[in-house]
Amino acid sequence: MPQVATQPEIFIILNPNAAKGRALRQRDAIQSFFTNRSIPFRMVLTEHPMEAIALSKDAVLSGYRTIIAAGGDGTVNEVVEGTMKASRSLGLSLEESPVIGLIPIGRGNDFAYFAGIPKGVEEACQLIVSNSYDYIDYGEVWGGRFDEGRCFVNGVGIGFDSLVNFVASDFKHVSGMLSYLLGFLKILVHYPKAQEVEISSEHGSFSCQTQQISLCNGRRMGSTFIMGPYAELDDGLLDVVYANRPIAGKEILRYAVKFLSGSQLDTDRFSMFRATDITITAKEDVLVCQTDGEEVSRGCKSIRVKLFPKGLKCIRNF
Repeated sequence: MPQVATQPEIFIILNPNAAKGRALRQRDAIQSFFTNRSIPFRMVLTEHPMEAIALSKDAVLSGYRTIIAAGGDGTVNEVVEGTMKASRSLGLSLEESPVIGLIPIGRGNDFAYFAGIPKGVEEACQLIVSNSYDYIDYGEVWGGRFDEGRCFVNGVGIGFDSLVNFVASDFKHVSGMLSYLLGFLKILVHYPKAQEVEISSEHGSFSCQTQQISLCNGRRMGSTFIMGPYAELDDGLLDVVYANRPIAGKEILRYAVKFLSGSQLDTDRFSMFRATDITITAKEDVLVCQTDGEEVSRGCKSIRVKLFPKGLKCIRNF
């Protein structure tokens, strides 16, 4: 059931470097939308990576209760991280915590895609001023660069999809779906070898050799790949989709392209289970991992992921 936020002033964090710098072109359109309607707001532009975390923390501490991420999945991730960590530090209840919204002007916009956020700036802003929000699940991942944890809303990927994401991020002048497709083709040529891992959850543990594990709150990653075809943002569970045995040789392309349609679970090479607290452990520092498109590790031994059911207030379409 949608709820209505009452905080009149909106705090907007815009990442001018999102979409390889093209997000900055949307600043005037965003400002004009709110100014022309006499809607009180404050907009701040980030100047360096991770700054949206600090800005959103400061916004929460300053009493803002509607915080907007204008950018891509990385910007959304940073705003969720800062907002939720600040809310915890203040001891805010879920009802007292800020509402998060987004204007999807980034490279992948995977979370916005599944949350039903309009692609157009004006339409996304109109949704924000409706102040209609819902309670959705969010998660936290520990390991790699984030021993103290990093919040996320879309998902965590280990293996193939993380490598594609890293390659796509390295392109200087290519963005969006094209960057991920080019990264996909590049990684196909150097497809990662399977690693033996132990996967543990509240349901027990098992071992397997795998090249891909997706822990999905949303369905799409990398602007193109449907990694969790049955995931839901508010069902209180992560969909863990994984290659259950090694894929090699001529099979690689056959199975890899199934990510494009989300049909990998229609084969016997991929399996799925649902859980809220998952730990994945390798014998060596080989886990390549991302969350919401942000690098967690290019090689660590263990990752833990925990879901917080309906712990985040998010402006979205219903």
